[in-house]
Amino acid sequence: MSQPTQVMSSDPVRTAKMRHGVLFASSVGNFVEWFDFTLYGYTAGVIALTFFPPGNQAAALLGTFAVYGVAFVARPLGAVVFGRIGDRRGRRVALGLSIVIMGAATAVMGLLPGWSSAGVLAPVLLLVCRLVQGFSAGGEYTGALTFTVEHAPDHRRAWYLGLVGASTMLGAVGATAVALVFRSAFGDRFATEGWRWMFVLAGLVAVVGLVLRLRVDESPVFQAMRNRQAAAPARPFRDLVRGHRRTLLVLFAYFAVLGLLTHMLLGYLPTYLNEAIEMRATTVLALTTAANVVSIPVSLGLCVLADRHGRRTQIRLGAVAATVLVVPAYLLIGTGSLLAVIVALLVFVVAIALLQMGALTVLELYPTGVRFSGMALPYNVAYAIFGGTAPLVSELLVNRTGSLIAPAIYASVVALIALPVLLKGIPETKGADLRA
Repeated sequence: MSQPTQVMSSDPVRTAKMRHGVLFASSVGNFVEWFDFTLYGYTAGVIALTFFPPGNQAAALLGTFAVYGVAFVARPLGAVVFGRIGDRRGRRVALGLSIVIMGAATAVMGLLPGWSSAGVLAPVLLLVCRLVQGFSAGGEYTGALTFTVEHAPDHRRAWYLGLVGASTMLGAVGATAVALVFRSAFGDRFATEGWRWMFVLAGLVAVVGLVLRLRVDESPVFQAMRNRQAAAPARPFRDLVRGHRRTLLVLFAYFAVLGLLTHMLLGYLPTYLNEAIEMRATTVLALTTAANVVSIPVSLGLCVLADRHGRRTQIRLGAVAATVLVVPAYLLIGTGSLLAVIVALLVFVVAIALLQMGALTVLELYPTGVRFSGMALPYNVAYAIFGGTAPLVSELLVNRTGSLIAPAIYASVVALIALPVLLKGIPETKGADLRA
């Protein structure tokens, strides 16, 4: 057994304290990432008016969602860069860099000039900020999960993953809460200046996350690998592609479904509820906040079950739910009934919570030398193609077809194509040795 592992075993108080610090440090970065993504989705109408030419609200909204989606193109590049750093230099180094870049881009976005003062330069600068955010996000979520799970006790990995995952929902909850407060505080001035301060606030929170990450130790699993080997793998991505090609394809299918559902819920449904069925903005914010709050105990409860009974059953149930329940959920939303909308949002919450357990399986499938990269690559490529484009594709489908359930059909078709892969291709990994 390596020295770092011995130290942690011989000092349980220090070990517990360090694990708690790792959880907090990892969660802050995810909080900022999802705070930003959710803010962008909730303020899409205001951003459209600010950064695009007036006179055509539909075109401006499409442009806003296009910027949202194009930013995901930078995520695979971030996955390559941060994955290489994380697998060669350490998880903590990669996470420190990612949160600095993310926080800076988020804060700058709140300070950008609009169309009225900068013309066509305004959406260009907005796009640049989103590309930088996407690049940093390529290493943030996957790195935080890798770092945390490698610090976790073997019999509680799902619980630790669930706590970090809860920070993403807390980021969404924080964004909706801040949006409600700022809308109330700024009133009519929210569309001109109030929304900007929310992004500046997110940038300041990232500074706190950096300080926390600098205070925790490197992953004991990574340190054990470095102690066994003279150096980390020189080319982790080459080793990953050559040795784990089938796993990469399976995980691409998994993340495609998860990314599409997640960003449909966070990035598109708030605008859909407001624009398509003309639900009041404050009601939409309250409903989506409640859905995100409910998702936390649901996800944590499923994590407890996963630690006791395994991960595979939950992934299969989530895959089936994504295939058969999304269209009925949209039909419920289309009724305009408040109760029906609540039920529909809960369908999304449960399906996503069931599928999220696959992230732990991803980490348990790989050896330490390619674990960061093996998580980051399929996650970010799939999210670039399906997750980031979910709001744009959904809006285009509604505009072109005139059907309010067209986005649901799209999501169901993607889930149906991936279903055989998710049912048969993801093994049970409970009890896997991360140090092997």
